[in-house]
Amino acid sequence: MVENSIASLVNGNKISKDECFNLFHDLCNKLNSDKEEEKAEARKDIILVLDNLERIPKEYHDLFSDLVSAAGFYPYVNRVRHYEESFDERIRITYHQSENDKKIFFHSEQKKIFNLIMQHKNVIVSAPTSFGKSLLIEEIVASKEYRNIVIIQPTLALLDETRRNLKKYADDYKIIVRTSQLPAEDKGNIFLLTAERVVEYPNLPEIQFFILDEFYKLSSQREDDRNNILNVAFIRLMKNPDCKFYMLGPNIDSIPDGFAEKYDAIFYKTDFSMVLTRTEDLYDSVKRKRGGKVEDNDIFRVLDTVEGQTLIYCASPSAARKLAFSYCSHIDDVHKKKELPENDLPLVGWINENLSFRWSFTKCLQSGIGIHDGSMPKHITSSVIQYFNEGGLKYLFCTNTIIEGVNTSAKNVVIYDSKIGTRPIDYFDYSNIRGRAGRLMRHYVGNVINLQKPPVKEEMNVDFPFFEQDPISSEVLVNLEEKDVKNVNDNVERYSRFSQKDPELKSVLINNGVSIEGQEIILERLLIDLQVPIRRDTIIWKKIDGKLYERLKYLFELCWNNLTTESERKRLGSKEWVVNKVVSSCYQTSINQMIEKDIEYRAKKLAEEKKVSFSSTEEMFTLFPREMQERVDKIIENLFAFQKNWLQYRAPKWINVVDSLQKYATKTLGLPQGDYSYVAEMIENEFVQNGLRILLEYGIPQSALKKIELVLQSLGVDVRRLSEDEVVETLKKNKSKISTFLNRYENDILWKVL
Repeated sequence: MVENSIASLVNGNKISKDECFNLFHDLCNKLNSDKEEEKAEARKDIILVLDNLERIPKEYHDLFSDLVSAAGFYPYVNRVRHYEESFDERIRITYHQSENDKKIFFHSEQKKIFNLIMQHKNVIVSAPTSFGKSLLIEEIVASKEYRNIVIIQPTLALLDETRRNLKKYADDYKIIVRTSQLPAEDKGNIFLLTAERVVEYPNLPEIQFFILDEFYKLSSQREDDRNNILNVAFIRLMKNPDCKFYMLGPNIDSIPDGFAEKYDAIFYKTDFSMVLTRTEDLYDSVKRKRGGKVEDNDIFRVLDTVEGQTLIYCASPSAARKLAFSYCSHIDDVHKKKELPENDLPLVGWINENLSFRWSFTKCLQSGIGIHDGSMPKHITSSVIQYFNEGGLKYLFCTNTIIEGVNTSAKNVVIYDSKIGTRPIDYFDYSNIRGRAGRLMRHYVGNVINLQKPPVKEEMNVDFPFFEQDPISSEVLVNLEEKDVKNVNDNVERYSRFSQKDPELKSVLINNGVSIEGQEIILERLLIDLQVPIRRDTIIWKKIDGKLYERLKYLFELCWNNLTTESERKRLGSKEWVVNKVVSSCYQTSINQMIEKDIEYRAKKLAEEKKVSFSSTEEMFTLFPREMQERVDKIIENLFAFQKNWLQYRAPKWINVVDSLQKYATKTLGLPQGDYSYVAEMIENEFVQNGLRILLEYGIPQSALKKIELVLQSLGVDVRRLSEDEVVETLKKNKSKISTFLNRYENDILWKVL
């Protein structure tokens, strides 16, 4: 009977007063049950009623609000209540109201967790994606309970989103996003950092509280090559015995035995959710290409008919772009038939001006299609998410980067691929991807369309290598206190062997935060080569000159062979190509210049393949439009991946590692020291002046920074002398002048983030 009423609502029908009474009576009984399964079932039914509230008699809305409250769904109560609540009800609602923002109400499980945190408990939370775990981060900051707080999140995009949310607390906290920023002494500090930056931050002050988002990334079982540095960051932060933590992540079944006891922590696992996910399995009804991918016509048919904003999960950036471009061509045919208007998004003009008007992505944006992956520049991915959340884009083709806490307003998720890269997704991956369907306070119900058969359900038990130490890498092991080293495998022997090294060398090896064994091999090679006078010029240098290519080639060879695994080397591509591009960036060749140069090169190669004479790139586009377009899109994809993986992290990291080792080696041999720090620093910061570098962290495109620098110089401002803390106020003070020199997109980005 009750099931029939719910089914009737979901199918778009109204229910009678009698049906409504019986339904609510049943829901009330289930909520009062001693069985958690019945309570969970009642909560799901309440969400379905909320999603179809207009189909129940109005006189029952107020009664239903009592059920919403009884379910712990306090954020939803004011959406359905039309009468003044009772005194008891007012007490319950006020109890779940934020003390810092009276517009915010916590659901019952959020309130329990926040109470534990305010009782100074260490809390590890495993909860569904739509739980609202991140809301508690802001409440912790707003409580002003802690002076120095570190927040570790897995991506710069997510850190920037958190920064924007916490800007309102600027009177009480200085927000630090770069290792070059000094902490404030007259107020608190919030360090918004990746794990790498926590380790690299010099003289980090005593931290009273830290937050670790996506804590499962500590595990060595997730095939994430950054897990070692995250383990090291945890060790360093917990050197203050009074430091408390809040670790959060989705769908974790257990943590290592003994961890909670050692750190006086509470592992809080809950399946509580205010968003319901419905699943539609279509994997048996679609046709497939060789290799298992769904035929284009079948995926297009799904996307044409789905209602609401939709994420399409793809295995890799290339897969996401290929499918997005194909669907754009399909939509383009529909546009021609229906004469639908194109989107007017500022990002399109910026791409045409600063990258290439030939890129297929601009056509996608104009057709309501976005792409989100880990290799695109931060400002592009942030803008795409913004357009999607605001309704400017209906479709978002994405990779697994979307599951790492990027907040979207997607109603639907379509599972197009069953892999992450070349690895099959497991049930943990699948749960996190499907959890992106629906959004707390935006959609009551999210829809998942499976075009691939879901993996078999299995438990997700994470390991913490720094704690269990079976196994543990040397770069994590050497950061432990001797008393914390467990007599497992050869841990004690390795630790003892390392402890006997020269203290200065130990400091270098630890601070670099990469493979200890790899660094030792590099140091041995440097010591040998430095004893050959003709090779010293390749190692001992300080500036960018005509010898840079040979010097970086030598340096990258050392790191390539000793700081990467075999599987990583397969993904890295050509050493020669990487070194060429790094050197080009040092000579400040812009990305659009690189793109145009590569397009011309590829056009000439295509002319050779087709055995035609080459006269111009334009002619090749006329003769071979499909082949040339594929090459253009691939060029841009490769350059973005290069920027993300090399210029923004790996290249400056490797240069700094070898720099520290050559300084130790030259000192040992009594030779003059080189200094690569300038080159590493300039590569990482895109050759932007010191004072403006903070704006790179905020996702301001380099094109805007160049214009800002010129404007400030014309106003007599010495950009080189601006501190990172002064630059924002200087920009705001000269807003009208600066705005006239920026295009529409650059203005949108700049003033939004500031």
